[in-house]
Amino acid sequence: MSADLPDLDLAEPADPALRGLVRALTAAGTADELAGRPAALAMYRESRRRPRRLRVAFSMSTAAAAIVLAGGIGAAYAAALPGPVQHVAYRMLGAIGVPDTHRPAPSSGTPRAVTIPPASSARGSPPPRSSAAASSAPAPSRCPCPSGKPAAGAASTLVLTTARAQIPADGDAVLSGRLAAGRRPEAGVRVRLYERAAGTSGWRVAASEVTDGSGDVTLTVPGLTRNAVFRLTGPGRLDSATVLVTVIPPVSLDMAPGLLPGRARLTVTAPLADPGDVVVLQKWSGGAWRPVAAHLLGPGHRAFFTVLIPAVGGAEYRVVLPRTIAHGRSVSGPVRIAG
Repeated sequence: MSADLPDLDLAEPADPALRGLVRALTAAGTADELAGRPAALAMYRESRRRPRRLRVAFSMSTAAAAIVLAGGIGAAYAAALPGPVQHVAYRMLGAIGVPDTHRPAPSSGTPRAVTIPPASSARGSPPPRSSAAASSAPAPSRCPCPSGKPAAGAASTLVLTTARAQIPADGDAVLSGRLAAGRRPEAGVRVRLYERAAGTSGWRVAASEVTDGSGDVTLTVPGLTRNAVFRLTGPGRLDSATVLVTVIPPVSLDMAPGLLPGRARLTVTAPLADPGDVVVLQKWSGGAWRPVAAHLLGPGHRAFFTVLIPAVGGAEYRVVLPRTIAHGRSVSGPVRIAG
């Protein structure tokens, strides 16, 4: 005990809990705790020269101060003592700079009893690892690398194609489909071909077939007379992209003598075109086909043109049926009129 310390009452208290506190405080200090002892003593001597407002209400206050100064003054100033002990030191020696322990805000639940750890645990043992620290440790990494195998349950795809995007009117539209999950073909699955004809808004089932061992299917729509859009549908509302098939209606040009001398009558017939479609008569001139007249198809899908018969030589004509939403562009064979 330093000679600079006041004569203090060190009688052991009768309270068993307090006796445990005294034994904890009177244990030998560690090197870190004793490192601040000279500075603490100097602060204490300085405090004696100032007017003191702290009154010791009972003898145990003086005893607690002596215990802290003798064995744990450095730890008290560093707030390194166990919480309850640090709070006792603060209440006794707060006037000379000893800090209080940090106490969390009281919870609304029932207060819990505080157990004072033994001296060896308070001084020499490392603190237990908190659950927060344990949870902050990095978790084992999981490799996102591909396994080299196709993923299970790969999405199915349905593809529709046609080798001929244009066919003669009243011909057969032949389309090919393929159903696969990733690179694996799906065999034995029924698919349906839907058709939407030009000028209509609804879809109708045009054909139905089951995929073969390669996931392929061939579907035929016979007698197509109008342009149509097709799509293939599989299970689970699986649809292919749409495919357009255009029909080319036949158109013919025939010549007959006209009602007046020196004239010829040209008759246009397009049985699979619609009445009201335009037909254009062209004449070969100057190395190119040039339009000379136009009419509308009338009843019987026919139109008529009257042309002059050349005095010498001859003239060559043809008729063009321009494309519409219902069909593609069609051209007749040429007709020669001799002079």
